[in-house]
Amino acid sequence: MGAAALIKPMLKPLEWFYPTAKAKYMWRMRRSYDRYAQGPILLLQMGKVGSKSVQAGLEALDLERPVYHAHFLSEERTVRTEKQRRKFFRTERHTYLMRPWLNQFLLRTFRREDDSKTWKLITLTREPVGRNISAFFENLDVTEGKNDGEYQISSDYYGIDPTVVTVEDVGTLAELFFSRATHDSPVRFFDREIRDIFGIDVISSGFPIDKGYEIYRADRVELLVIRLESLVETASSAMQEFLGIDDFQLINSNIGAKKIYAPLYSAFKKHVVIDSDYVAKLYDSDYMRTFYSSEEI
Repeated sequence: MGAAALIKPMLKPLEWFYPTAKAKYMWRMRRSYDRYAQGPILLLQMGKVGSKSVQAGLEALDLERPVYHAHFLSEERTVRTEKQRRKFFRTERHTYLMRPWLNQFLLRTFRREDDSKTWKLITLTREPVGRNISAFFENLDVTEGKNDGEYQISSDYYGIDPTVVTVEDVGTLAELFFSRATHDSPVRFFDREIRDIFGIDVISSGFPIDKGYEIYRADRVELLVIRLESLVETASSAMQEFLGIDDFQLINSNIGAKKIYAPLYSAFKKHVVIDSDYVAKLYDSDYMRTFYSSEEI
């Protein structure tokens, strides 16, 4: 009996099929990617900055190039996320696992030596305190409780066990927000995900705040950066300049105010206390000074 025959029965069925399923996913993605003559459009940005409305607007145009969406590509974070989500393999939450698979596919594809296609990257910025609160709620599993204004929350992402909270008392929710959320993601994003991977140093290059968007270029990469606060006014002109399309329209989606947790979200924003030290750590940053004027800050 060969070594493989001895090892295989020792593996749990899902562990045995995992590498095969992942390899098939990568093969299907590669075949799809290679069918296009033009390079992809990749919406790469931190969560909760309005990218879903941009993605929906682009997909509605049926462009002759693939459109991908990812929140990060950095290897360390992707490996950690895949490890955390491997338990979702072949469950109803399998799509959560496929996100780090997509990140790996995109990074490997960009680094292929035989790939000469120009990638079109799009990313958005957002004021970080509001963004962090929005991202926190996005990563909660929320169900309505037995009583009015009562909710049960949990989060695999933040390691939060099922907890009952109410709109009348956001103290418990605030404690979880400050202790579990990743607060420095906005101020680290452009260095970790754009400069270190694609070679474009947006922070050092500067940004035209009054214009609201800018295009940066490097080897095989063109990057469009738009402020979320300027998106409605600039989206059409930015997409015309960046992609040469005249009929782009934002399509609103993934709006927190329309979700099941909307009353809780509203109460949290109204009553949570954001102290000056928290604000200073985010606002006294190169990120803020790059994208927002001193008056805005």
